Amino acid sequence: MSDLASILKNPLSLTPDVAGKITADIMANQLTPSQIGGFLVAIKLLGKETDPATIAAVAKAMQSKALPVELPFDVADIVGTGGDGQNTFNVSTAASIIVAGAGVKVAKHGSRASSSTSGSADVLEALGCHLESVSPTAVGSILDSSNFCFLFAQSFHPAMRHVAASRKELGVRTIFNMQVLGPLTNPARPSKMVVGVFSKDIGRIMAEALHLSGVREGWVVHGLVGLDEISPEGSTLVWAFDSMGTITERTISPADFGLAEHPLRDVVGGEANENAATMSALLDNALTGPIVDFVLMNAAALLYVAGAASNLKEGVALARQSISSGTAKQQLHQFATKTHFYKK
Repeated sequence: MSDLASILKNPLSLTPDVAGKITADIMANQLTPSQIGGFLVAIKLLGKETDPATIAAVAKAMQSKALPVELPFDVADIVGTGGDGQNTFNVSTAASIIVAGAGVKVAKHGSRASSSTSGSADVLEALGCHLESVSPTAVGSILDSSNFCFLFAQSFHPAMRHVAASRKELGVRTIFNMQVLGPLTNPARPSKMVVGVFSKDIGRIMAEALHLSGVREGWVVHGLVGLDEISPEGSTLVWAFDSMGTITERTISPADFGLAEHPLRDVVGGEANENAATMSALLDNALTGPIVDFVLMNAAALLYVAGAASNLKEGVALARQSISSGTAKQQLHQFATKTHFYKK
C-alpha cells in the first residue's frame, strides 16, 4: 500500500520496479478494487502502458503468482496477441503442433477466443483435449515424453481474478486488457518465441518487453494487412531480437518462404468445430491451398527462431515433413491422450 500511496501523491515515482511490486500485491489480493483502479489509471495517464520496462515488470509479477512450472529443458512458443479482428484460422495452434512434430519442444500458452470465434483453447477442446486437467506437474511429465503441451491461461493464472472487477468497472482499456501481457506470462518461460501483434505501433515495444522478460531470442511480427501473424497476403513486419537485446527490423513476404501469396479472405476461420475439422485434415496431410501455406509460414518462422532451421525455406521443408510423416498428428494425439489420463 505504501508504494501505491506514493505514486498517487507523486505519479513520477511509478517506476517499473514499483509497478511490479504493486502488481504482485494485486495478485496476492492485498489491494481493494478502488486501489487497483487507482493504479491502473495512473499507469494509463502516465503513458506507462507502452513502456517496455513497465510491461515486463508487470508481466514478471504476474508470472511470479502463476502456478509454477519447472522444466529442465528449453521450450518455445508461438502466439498472437489477438485483437486484430480478422477472425483467421487458428494458425499459431496448428503451427505449434507442426513445430513439435519437427522435434522442437513447444509449451503453448493460450486461452479462449479474443478477436475470433475460435481461440486456441476452443479448437484444442474441439479436437478432444481436456485442457483443465493439465497441471504444472503434468506439463513436465507431458513434455518429458513428447514435444507439445498447452497451458490453459485461466488454469495457470488464478490470481488474475483479483483484478477482474476493477478492470470491468473502469470501462476503459488498461494494461491488463491491452492483450500485450498474455505472450509475456507463459508459466513455462519459453526461451524462443514468435509473437504476433495487432498493431505495428507495439512491435518494437513487445520485442523489448520480451527480452526484458527473459526470452532469449524471438520474432515479433505484424502483417501489414492488419494481422497478428505472418500474413499470407502482402508484407509482414518483423522485429527480431537476440540474447543481447539487439532488435533488427525487416520486412518479409510469402516469397521469402518459397510460397505463393493468398488473400486474407482465404484463411478466415470458423467456429471451433469447423476449425478443428480443418486442422484434422491439415495434420492428416489431406488439405491443400491457402490455409496450408499460412500455417507453413508461421511454423517455419518458429523453426528458424528455435534454431531447427537455418533459413525460412528450410523451415517450410521441415514443417511439410512434420505433416507428411505423421509426426505432427502424433504430437496432438499424445497430448490429447495424456490430458484425459490426468483428468480427475
